[in-house]
Amino acid sequence: MIRKISRIFLLLLISVMVGCASKPSPPVGTNGKLRMGLYKGSPTSILPGKTYEDSKGVGFELGRLFAQDFNFAYTPVIFEKNADVLAAAKQGRVDMIFTNTSPDRADDFAFSKPILKIEKGYLIGSQRGIQNIADIDVPTRKIGVSEGSSSQKELAKLIKHAQIVTTTSTTSAIAMLKAGRIDAFSNNKAILYEMSDSVPGSRVLGDVIGYESMSIGVPKERASSIPQINDWIDRAMKQDQFNDMVKNSGLRGISLTK
Repeated sequence: MIRKISRIFLLLLISVMVGCASKPSPPVGTNGKLRMGLYKGSPTSILPGKTYEDSKGVGFELGRLFAQDFNFAYTPVIFEKNADVLAAAKQGRVDMIFTNTSPDRADDFAFSKPILKIEKGYLIGSQRGIQNIADIDVPTRKIGVSEGSSSQKELAKLIKHAQIVTTTSTTSAIAMLKAGRIDAFSNNKAILYEMSDSVPGSRVLGDVIGYESMSIGVPKERASSIPQINDWIDRAMKQDQFNDMVKNSGLRGISLTK
């Protein structure tokens, strides 16, 4: 009887071990670490605090939770702008990104299902005389946009008369708005609302010029990890974990995908 019980226990133990082995961590980390590519100034990425614990941002928290759930050591790698993050990912210097998808980016990255949907628009500087979107595209206007961003390409199709001015970071865009060197700045509204807090008298136009779908991205050679990443996203959605990240980050102008 004891031998029979022992045999049954052994079989159960083996089945549990086999089950665990059949669900390995997604092949996204490097040497047991998850290097998460992030950029400053966006609540969708990271808003650095005085300490690691004080930092917030959906991308920052998402990477930390993913690393925790799959037993990776979490290593945030922080840049000035999203274009720098994308370049680092292409060069293999980061393992994962959280960014808006586009056909161009799909050439280099494999993307998860969308997590956030964000409106795009304009932040208007103080006393710039812009009341609505019809006042934007006129010859006397200067419209800022992040260098190397998807917004830069899209804005070139929308703006025919105003001058488009590229900026190197959200910090430089804020300084240019304050100094009156640009009349407005275009990006997703999550970034624009965050910037508006630092530009007295500025406002985000209610008009919507497009949308961004934010997803997890990994290098194309790690595309086999996407099904597991999507399963993880489904579990996190059911547990309202992304809602918590959005609240912690103070995101505005967004909605969670279903």
